[in-house]
Amino acid sequence: MKRILFLMMLFLAAGSETSINAKGADAFEEIILTVSDSEEPDRDIKREKVLIDPEDRPINRSIVLQPVYAYIYNNVVSIHFNAAIAAATISITNESTGETVYLETCSNPVMLSIDLNGESNGNYLIEIETDETCLQGDFTL
Repeated sequence: MKRILFLMMLFLAAGSETSINAKGADAFEEIILTVSDSEEPDRDIKREKVLIDPEDRPINRSIVLQPVYAYIYNNVVSIHFNAAIAAATISITNESTGETVYLETCSNPVMLSIDLNGESNGNYLIEIETDETCLQGDFTL
Protein backbone atom coordinates (compact mmCIF):
# COMPACT_ATOMS: atom_id res chain seq x y z
CA MET A 1 0.00 0.00 0.00
CA LYS A 2 2.84 2.38 0.83
CA ARG A 3 4.49 1.55 -2.47
CA ILE A 4 1.34 2.38 -4.44
CA LEU A 5 0.88 5.65 -2.54
CA PHE A 6 4.53 6.54 -3.20
CA LEU A 7 4.19 5.82 -6.94
CA MET A 8 0.99 7.88 -7.16
CA MET A 9 2.66 10.86 -5.48
CA LEU A 10 5.68 10.48 -7.78
CA PHE A 11 3.49 10.50 -10.91
CA LEU A 12 1.47 13.46 -9.64
CA ALA A 13 4.62 15.47 -8.93
CA ALA A 14 6.17 14.62 -12.30
CA GLY A 15 2.94 15.30 -14.19
CA SER A 16 2.30 18.65 -12.53
CA GLU A 17 5.85 19.83 -13.20
CA THR A 18 5.56 18.93 -16.86
CA SER A 19 2.28 20.76 -17.32
CA ILE A 20 3.59 23.87 -15.54
CA ASN A 21 6.61 24.08 -17.83
CA ALA A 22 4.73 23.21 -21.01
CA LYS A 23 4.01 25.97 -23.49
CA GLY A 24 1.35 25.70 -26.13
CA ALA A 25 1.84 26.77 -29.71
CA ASP A 26 -0.59 29.67 -29.29
CA ALA A 27 0.69 30.86 -25.91
CA PHE A 28 0.56 34.53 -24.92
CA GLU A 29 4.11 35.79 -24.30
CA GLU A 30 5.60 39.13 -23.30
CA ILE A 31 8.52 40.39 -25.37
CA ILE A 32 11.11 41.73 -22.94
CA LEU A 33 12.19 45.16 -24.16
CA THR A 34 15.50 46.64 -23.06
CA VAL A 35 17.12 49.98 -23.74
CA SER A 36 19.60 49.66 -26.58
CA ASP A 37 22.79 51.65 -26.95
CA SER A 38 22.64 51.67 -30.75
CA GLU A 39 22.50 55.46 -30.88
CA GLU A 40 26.07 56.01 -29.64
CA PRO A 41 27.99 52.72 -29.84
CA ASP A 42 31.44 54.33 -29.70
CA ARG A 43 30.75 56.45 -26.66
CA ASP A 44 33.37 55.94 -23.97
CA ILE A 45 32.14 56.47 -20.45
CA LYS A 46 34.89 57.07 -17.94
CA ARG A 47 33.88 56.96 -14.34
CA GLU A 48 35.85 57.20 -11.19
CA LYS A 49 35.91 54.01 -9.21
CA VAL A 50 34.42 54.70 -5.84
CA LEU A 51 34.38 52.05 -3.18
CA ILE A 52 31.09 52.06 -1.32
CA ASP A 53 30.57 50.09 1.82
CA PRO A 54 27.66 47.64 1.34
CA GLU A 55 25.96 49.10 4.40
CA ASP A 56 26.04 52.62 2.89
CA ARG A 57 24.52 51.68 -0.49
CA PRO A 58 21.11 53.15 -1.27
CA ILE A 59 18.14 50.78 -1.28
CA ASN A 60 16.14 50.81 -4.51
CA ARG A 61 12.49 50.17 -3.82
CA SER A 62 10.61 51.75 -6.68
CA ILE A 63 9.22 50.02 -9.72
CA VAL A 64 10.48 51.30 -13.05
CA LEU A 65 7.58 51.59 -15.49
CA GLN A 66 8.36 51.19 -19.15
CA PRO A 67 6.75 53.54 -21.64
CA VAL A 68 6.16 50.63 -24.08
CA TYR A 69 5.22 46.96 -23.67
CA ALA A 70 5.17 44.34 -26.43
CA TYR A 71 3.44 40.95 -26.51
CA ILE A 72 3.14 38.13 -29.03
CA TYR A 73 0.17 35.83 -29.40
CA ASN A 74 -0.55 33.54 -32.33
CA ASN A 75 2.07 35.30 -34.55
CA VAL A 76 0.55 38.74 -33.88
CA VAL A 77 2.73 41.31 -32.10
CA SER A 78 0.82 43.79 -29.94
CA ILE A 79 2.54 46.97 -28.79
CA HIS A 80 1.04 49.04 -25.97
CA PHE A 81 2.26 52.58 -25.32
CA ASN A 82 1.80 53.63 -21.67
CA ALA A 83 3.10 57.16 -22.10
CA ALA A 84 2.24 60.00 -24.44
CA ILE A 85 4.73 59.67 -27.28
CA ALA A 86 4.74 62.08 -30.20
CA ALA A 87 6.24 59.64 -32.72
CA ALA A 88 7.62 56.11 -32.69
CA THR A 89 9.37 54.04 -35.32
CA ILE A 90 8.78 50.29 -35.10
CA SER A 91 10.90 47.81 -37.04
CA ILE A 92 10.89 44.02 -36.98
CA THR A 93 13.85 42.17 -38.47
CA ASN A 94 14.37 38.47 -39.16
CA GLU A 95 17.67 37.81 -37.37
CA SER A 96 18.71 34.85 -39.54
CA THR A 97 18.26 36.63 -42.89
CA GLY A 98 18.70 40.26 -41.79
CA GLU A 99 15.52 41.17 -43.70
CA THR A 100 13.30 43.89 -42.26
CA VAL A 101 9.79 42.42 -42.36
CA TYR A 102 8.00 45.43 -40.84
CA LEU A 103 8.86 49.13 -40.65
CA GLU A 104 6.46 51.93 -39.73
CA THR A 105 6.58 55.37 -38.13
CA CYS A 106 3.49 56.21 -36.08
CA SER A 107 2.46 59.54 -34.63
CA ASN A 108 0.78 59.59 -31.21
CA PRO A 109 0.56 55.78 -30.96
CA VAL A 110 -1.51 54.10 -28.26
CA MET A 111 -1.69 50.48 -29.43
CA LEU A 112 -0.50 48.62 -32.53
CA SER A 113 -1.12 45.09 -33.77
CA ILE A 114 1.31 43.64 -36.31
CA ASP A 115 0.28 40.42 -38.07
CA LEU A 116 3.30 38.21 -38.85
CA ASN A 117 1.38 35.11 -40.01
CA GLY A 118 2.94 35.25 -43.49
CA GLU A 119 6.50 35.24 -42.11
CA SER A 120 8.71 32.16 -41.70
CA ASN A 121 9.52 30.65 -38.32
CA GLY A 122 12.67 31.86 -36.62
CA ASN A 123 14.12 34.50 -34.34
CA TYR A 124 13.10 38.12 -34.78
CA LEU A 125 14.29 41.45 -33.37
CA ILE A 126 11.84 44.26 -32.62
CA GLU A 127 13.08 47.84 -32.24
CA ILE A 128 10.91 50.68 -30.99
CA GLU A 129 12.55 54.07 -31.32
CA THR A 130 11.14 57.29 -29.86
CA ASP A 131 12.62 60.74 -29.32
CA GLU A 132 13.82 59.82 -25.84
CA THR A 133 14.85 56.17 -26.12
CA CYS A 134 15.35 53.10 -28.28
CA LEU A 135 13.97 49.79 -26.98
CA GLN A 136 14.62 46.39 -28.47
CA GLY A 137 13.63 42.80 -27.77
CA ASP A 138 13.87 39.32 -29.22
CA PHE A 139 11.05 36.88 -29.91
CA THR A 140 10.47 33.64 -31.80
CA LEU A 141 7.78 32.75 -34.30
